[in-house]
Amino acid sequence: MSLPADVGEAFGRLYGTDPPATVGEWTETMRAVVEAERGRAPTVDDLCATADGDHAFVGEETEQAYICVLDPLVYPFLTGEAGTVRSTTPVRGTEVAFEIGEDGVAVSHDDAVVSIGVSTDPDRVDDAPVETVYREVCGYIQTFEDRAEYERWTEGVDAATTAVPAAVGVAVARALAGTLFDADPDGRTGAAAVECDCC
Repeated sequence: MSLPADVGEAFGRLYGTDPPATVGEWTETMRAVVEAERGRAPTVDDLCATADGDHAFVGEETEQAYICVLDPLVYPFLTGEAGTVRSTTPVRGTEVAFEIGEDGVAVSHDDAVVSIGVSTDPDRVDDAPVETVYREVCGYIQTFEDRAEYERWTEGVDAATTAVPAAVGVAVARALAGTLFDADPDGRTGAAAVECDCC
């Protein structure tokens, strides 16, 4: 998936690299940042968990909140644990649910979209790379009930963003599992298979 030029340019400023033109290039750059700082590829423990985030994964064995909606969306593809991602939208406070299981993915709202973004004038990652990325990116990856809510949100954020249909957001999460985290491309990491028919 291509990134709009302004989003790619902002990511390039954040990482001190050429602007990524695609989601794939963006995830490869994120992986390089984690590997440079921590000497290893990212793992499920590197997801941006929090005690009271607006996005959560709820499964039979796990319940965890996150700052960025991509983290709970990628979780089942890393672990093989089926479950529900519950995401509260930032303007209307609506809960959008993603049911991710062996039979595929279902989204509670047909018109839901997921944003991808980065602060318009981000701090460089030089001093605290992973923490800087969390601060400059995570708040701009959100779920919205529909594009109208997304457009209203963009009026109040100082960020370069784009929005994709919720099904594409799930596909991005699946790609993250393979590119950023080295999970099996089919989303299998040793537990139950989680199939995504939208990818």
